[in-house]
Amino acid sequence: MDLRRIENIIRIAEEKNITRAADKLFISQPALNLQLLNLEKELGTKLFYRRGNEWAITEAGRIYVDTARKMIAMKKDCYSRISDIAKLHNEEIAVGAAGVEADYMMTSLYKKFHRQHPTVKLQLNLMKGLKAQELVKNGTIDLGIILMGDKQNYRLHYEFLADVEIMLAVASSNPLASETITDESGDEVIDIRRFRDVPFCLGAKDSTERMVSEQVFEEAGFEPDTYMDAEGINYQLALVAADECAALISASHHTTIPKGVKLIHLSTHPMMHAVAVYRKDRYTSEPMLDLIELARDYWTRVK
Repeated sequence: MDLRRIENIIRIAEEKNITRAADKLFISQPALNLQLLNLEKELGTKLFYRRGNEWAITEAGRIYVDTARKMIAMKKDCYSRISDIAKLHNEEIAVGAAGVEADYMMTSLYKKFHRQHPTVKLQLNLMKGLKAQELVKNGTIDLGIILMGDKQNYRLHYEFLADVEIMLAVASSNPLASETITDESGDEVIDIRRFRDVPFCLGAKDSTERMVSEQVFEEAGFEPDTYMDAEGINYQLALVAADECAALISASHHTTIPKGVKLIHLSTHPMMHAVAVYRKDRYTSEPMLDLIELARDYWTRVK
């Protein structure tokens, strides 16, 4: 079997569309379609139902893709083990990073990682935390570096890196910004319930930041007036600086806080967890372990 063609069929299953799969694989759609037709002819059955733009996998296709993923994983484990033994470290690690500052984090990690392992290739993908876990589970990526709440969604290995606190961002000119107290730890804190009548700019609905924020409001006993759903933290902070709304954001020294914005600890100190997630049944190479340690150092310094 040609493993490259096997990977191409897996990508069709993941994208549920042959045109999108071809685009991601950087090959022509007719060439990819011909590979699929030849394989279906060899197997004597269809692997996908063609329904317009959305393709659904057949039972035979599911068996093929599940087996194909195991074959790809076996090859990768084999090569990683040999690479470690021979001290070659010439593997490729596919990483899924999630969180509002995932791009900054991976840029920081890559520079240090490349100095340690110049012959190892990193395939970097920015995605939501749930998507990263799903792709780790099915073997599409090797490692997820994500922020998550307390719930683990898959039977994977979750390696704790650090706690990341959610804080209130509010305009310094807002009178409520001065209604803080000092708690036992010496932090300046505020009760979120004081902002019951203040509109909030919240993170993307499928993000961990949004999930934890919703838990904060639920525990406080009120539903916020949602001014806007925003994907990027910089846009949230710009709206806060204009005193259009308040926001709940992750505490990070990498985030540039605009003039006129005040960050305040909440009295409940809500947390997300930075974790590295990978499959329990896969070999963890020395370079991947080093990458995890770099991620741990990054998030520890974020505190």
